[in-house]
Amino acid sequence: MTELELRISALGSRGDGIAESSDGPVFVPYSLPGDLVTVRIEKSKSGPGRGKLLSVLESGPNRVEASCEHYTKCGGCSVQQLSLPDYYDWKREIVCDALKRQGLDRNVVHELVTGRTEERRRARFSAKKLVSGTVLGFLEARSHRIVSLSQCPVLSPSITQIMSPLRDLLGSLLSHRPSAEVAVTETDSGLDICLYMPMGPELNARMLLAEFAARHDIARISWDSFRSSSSEFSEPIVSNHMAVMEFGDIPVAVPPDAFVQPTKFGEDVLRECIITAVSDSKKIVELFAGCGSFTLPMAVEGHHISAFDYADDHMMALLAAVRSNGLADRVSVAERNLKRRPLDASEFDGVDAVVLDPPRAGAPEQIKHLAQSEVPVIAYVSCNPLSFARDARVLVEGGYRLDRVVPVDQFLWSPHVELFGVLKRA
Repeated sequence: MTELELRISALGSRGDGIAESSDGPVFVPYSLPGDLVTVRIEKSKSGPGRGKLLSVLESGPNRVEASCEHYTKCGGCSVQQLSLPDYYDWKREIVCDALKRQGLDRNVVHELVTGRTEERRRARFSAKKLVSGTVLGFLEARSHRIVSLSQCPVLSPSITQIMSPLRDLLGSLLSHRPSAEVAVTETDSGLDICLYMPMGPELNARMLLAEFAARHDIARISWDSFRSSSSEFSEPIVSNHMAVMEFGDIPVAVPPDAFVQPTKFGEDVLRECIITAVSDSKKIVELFAGCGSFTLPMAVEGHHISAFDYADDHMMALLAAVRSNGLADRVSVAERNLKRRPLDASEFDGVDAVVLDPPRAGAPEQIKHLAQSEVPVIAYVSCNPLSFARDARVLVEGGYRLDRVVPVDQFLWSPHVELFGVLKRA
């Protein structure tokens, strides 16, 4: 493999430095504009070349010390070496660039709303039992190798602190070489752990889990033997107390490995954005409503919401919260696969606003019907600027105006960014 000395000229949207070589552009992870670096060129079957960073001969003006001992090994973060002001600009530019690619106005993008370290309340770890011991952590970048973590500046302290005991527990549960995934969520009543394992729990495993939950005051431990990636197939093994999260001061008993916003800070920002956007709306349709993190606060504000989602366990959790808190006159709940059976334009007749928070792929099937509707306001939450921009373009072509976009940094030091967008019928 060829070794080269290159000067980094730009920072790509995935956090890789970009340099020009005689053979074209080279993407170099963990490098920054202005860096003079030595790299080993890795062969690429197609597309631009990639370079493995060997050394930084000269540092660019925006380089700082990374804050994590696992950085450059763990694939969770890509730009810890970037100074914060430049990091904020880079992250906002990811959203601006996504809009520009779809011919949309980048000037509607607000400044990045930033979070802090140790705020991430959801994590999904990989685990494997090797001859040398059990490893638990995140995957190395562009690899299936697990980087066993001892600390993480992004995760909530309660999640970080359980990692070592959890690694020991998995050492007793896993036989040699099998792998597992572990989802950990910090709820308001304690940690909720869901184990995705290749075999069902035997009696000894159940006893170990009960002892572990009691020793570490875990709210609930569930088990899914890879029958499905959906938590509706997860079997609660231990439940010391209900796994509860409050949305708009309404407690919700969430299902195992529930979809919630990655940070409480981000949820609060997005909720306030939504409440402001729909303030004049009486009748609201909410798509991909989940457990009600936005539904319930809107209901408390006096809005009437028809909530839809394809995950029946999440819908059941929301419905239970609605009934137990006297909100049945304001909230209706329906299970519906919005990809296979989206609401058509006529089903939005008389609706004042639509709120949606679709999966990472966006909601192209639903958006084409929404673009044909007369709904005055659309409030769109997205964890993927590319799919948001694609969907927003369809709405703009259907007569909507992109009013504003607010980037929210729930994925610190990574190229991922949450956003909130408002579109209004022109």
